[in-house]
Amino acid sequence: VLRTIREGLARLSRDVHALSYSLHPSVLEELGLCEALKVECEQLEHTSALRVALTTCDLPVSLPKDIGLCLFRVAQESVRNVVRHASATEVKIHLQHVDRGLEIKVIDDGGGFDPDELLNKARLGHASMEQRVAVLGGRLKIESKPSHGTAVSAWVPLS
Repeated sequence: VLRTIREGLARLSRDVHALSYSLHPSVLEELGLCEALKVECEQLEHTSALRVALTTCDLPVSLPKDIGLCLFRVAQESVRNVVRHASATEVKIHLQHVDRGLEIKVIDDGGGFDPDELLNKARLGHASMEQRVAVLGGRLKIESKPSHGTAVSAWVPLS
């Protein structure tokens, strides 16, 4: 009985740690957006069959916390959707400095979908991404076509 309780507590501790990380990843605050994305990509490769490629270029040395968190969450939600729905084998994440702002793109080679259907259904993840980006004065774009994968891009201005 005592062993079962210890094992249950160990599992609970791991679950609480994972939940805490998913709510606010400490690596994002400590090491920045690029490193947080690298860690997220590594975890994704270990927990799924996806190949993940991350490219970053022309990034400022330090970012405002709200911008880093916004782009991290967009990437995280996009990748979660790939894992849940896309039947993809590969996902590419690009983060770059564009037009006095930062843009993140998440592109998969999965099954895609009809974007018009997304507008007709309430999707919490999509609404959350859109709201995060809009609060910062940015824009979110989702392009997809059945059998041709999906591309999610978010751009936010740098002050």
